[in-house]
Amino acid sequence: MTKPKELFSIGEIAAVCCVSVDTLRFYESKKLIKPEYTDKESNYRYYSRENLIRLRIILGLKDAGLSLLEIRDYIEGGKHTEKKIKELTYQRDMLNQAIENLKILDTKTGDLTVHEIELPERICLCKNIEAKDLTHALFSIGEFYDELIRKGVTISRAWPEFCEYHDYGLLQGKFPIDDFTVRVCIPVDKEYLSAEAVRFTKATAVTVDFRGSYYELWKAYDALNYYMEQNGLIASGYPQEVYLDIELDGSVKLDDPLNITRVMIPVKILGSP
Repeated sequence: MTKPKELFSIGEIAAVCCVSVDTLRFYESKKLIKPEYTDKESNYRYYSRENLIRLRIILGLKDAGLSLLEIRDYIEGGKHTEKKIKELTYQRDMLNQAIENLKILDTKTGDLTVHEIELPERICLCKNIEAKDLTHALFSIGEFYDELIRKGVTISRAWPEFCEYHDYGLLQGKFPIDDFTVRVCIPVDKEYLSAEAVRFTKATAVTVDFRGSYYELWKAYDALNYYMEQNGLIASGYPQEVYLDIELDGSVKLDDPLNITRVMIPVKILGSP
């Protein structure tokens, strides 16, 4: 029999999607896909463009880690895949953060390049610290971390702990190193429900990854302030700092030229609500 017009053979569909003919037959046996037309005499299967689109969706979901049962449930409009989607979203967030961490660790001394990034929503437990100096501030992060571990709080792996500085003097060329207040923020699992939890909403931020002594971190703030002025941006939140590749046990050398700090300032366009 001549192949029906506008339909494709099983071999053509398999070749386009880079799968075997046996795989297509297997998906058919699992009721994931059904040929548009099957010749009763030859039993040849023919597929439509809609079949092709459906198959590509199936393969995409399979590559994302869904089981065939979950894929069928998704295609049929079921809701049992919501849990899997949440798991995959979490894995994606962790991969994105791992990539960001690798980029930060590759920061070169003297590099003050400013980047614009999208901060994700973060659910955090926070603690205000009246710090005597920089060493005390960093040591307090570790203490708060230990406190949450003892309480059995599930700490998120999708985003690192950070410090928020409620002092806009940082945006005006000031950089206190003694007697200042810092808010230690440790992201926790999004399912964690507590009246103490603080929700940081999604936001655009400007950031500099700074390699060098913490006492020279003012250079990063200068670069950020200049970038904001040149691009019509103003702060929409408090400055945040993420400390990479340093210890938090109180013995950290703040003047170590290999220290890495990510400085972030949430921003919005000047004049916007």
